[in-house]
Amino acid sequence: MPVWLWRSIVGVASTTALLVIMQWAACTFYVMPRIWPWYAKYKGTEVAEKIQMPPLGCEDASGRSVAALMGLLTTLISLSRQADDR
Repeated sequence: MPVWLWRSIVGVASTTALLVIMQWAACTFYVMPRIWPWYAKYKGTEVAEKIQMPPLGCEDASGRSVAALMGLLTTLISLSRQADDR
């Protein structure tokens, strides 16, 4: 495998991992602590039925993050085997 291809795959995997971790952290430490208390205030009222929770794609953020990171790990493990073109 050419060095440029290996480096570009590792670069894309690293960038994707960083974005996945940032999305999980934003949902865990910013969105849910700020939005959930606001939503809980209206829970059980007509207003709560109009609000879609969890907000901004934060449903099961940890599960999706783990799945994405496992996919990236699988990609990097397959790269480590150094398959040669024949």
